[in-house]
Amino acid sequence: MAQKTIMWGDGTADTLTVTYSGTVGSSTVSVESVPNITFSERTKVISLKAGGVTLATLTVTQKARSRSYSAAYDNDYK
Repeated sequence: MAQKTIMWGDGTADTLTVTYSGTVGSSTVSVESVPNITFSERTKVISLKAGGVTLATLTVTQKARSRSYSAAYDNDYK
């Protein structure tokens, strides 16, 4: 299992924690964030890479005054 904490980059000190686990052909990614207490929606695009090659991207949008949700887009990696 690998875990990385990154900044939202919206001028706050808020962070996202991305946790990845799995093996070739089967993996799980989870994203955790502190609640967004600001009055602005924020979005972060996260690249999932192996060997320096982007295999997928994950877009996380957190509405103002709420928790986060995400949508993953597979780059047809086989």
